[in-house]
Amino acid sequence: MKKVLLVALTSLPLFAHAGLFDAVTDAVSDTTKEMALGAADSYTNEAVQKALGIKEGVSTRASIKEKFGEPASTGKEEQLELWYYDMANLSESSPTLAQTGKALVPDLDKKQVVIRFEGETVKSLRVVDKA
Repeated sequence: MKKVLLVALTSLPLFAHAGLFDAVTDAVSDTTKEMALGAADSYTNEAVQKALGIKEGVSTRASIKEKFGEPASTGKEEQLELWYYDMANLSESSPTLAQTGKALVPDLDKKQVVIRFEGETVKSLRVVDKA
């Protein structure tokens, strides 16, 4: 009886720690996945920006409009003006983006490029899912 009690008392903390270990492992895995997705998104945004020839702080509203035409829609975010372009339409007008898009962005027809302007110049560009 003493042996059973001794085994039970010594193994109980191991089971408790196993649950804690699983929780920590899951949390680290989730964080790692989020970081990897964030890095992939950042890489995609930079690749699309480069393929379109857009430079932050240099490209202007006029040059964007001349190159790609009117945006599909516009909006505001805090003090910034947003221009939305359908990714599929942009890839039709840019062979470089068409190649880049196929490699990096599956389902181009479900994505759009959002260009954020601060004043007259481009502040940033990001690829997002269509709303």
